[in-house]
Amino acid sequence: MSNTSDTLLAFLIGAAMGGAAGLLLAPNTGTTTRKKLKKSIGELQSRGEDIYEDAEKAIEKKTGEIGRVAKNQVDAVKEALNEGKAAYIKELKSS
Repeated sequence: MSNTSDTLLAFLIGAAMGGAAGLLLAPNTGTTTRKKLKKSIGELQSRGEDIYEDAEKAIEKKTGEIGRVAKNQVDAVKEALNEGKAAYIKELKSS
């Protein structure tokens, strides 16, 4: 999760720096620059939403996997306890 957060933060910082550099170096009029900036912001928002959705899906997938593994472990422990209990009762009866 930390790696994803770091990547997203680096992406957003890079996008902001690129946008600022574009504004400073743009040979266009203010109106044209504002239109391009509005378009770039929309694209950046769309990319950010895509990244968020991908991260959300990955988290849901991992959560499901962890839940299945935990359930299997709990089932294995229950089975071992039942087998141990049965063996203990059997030993008591044979003594």
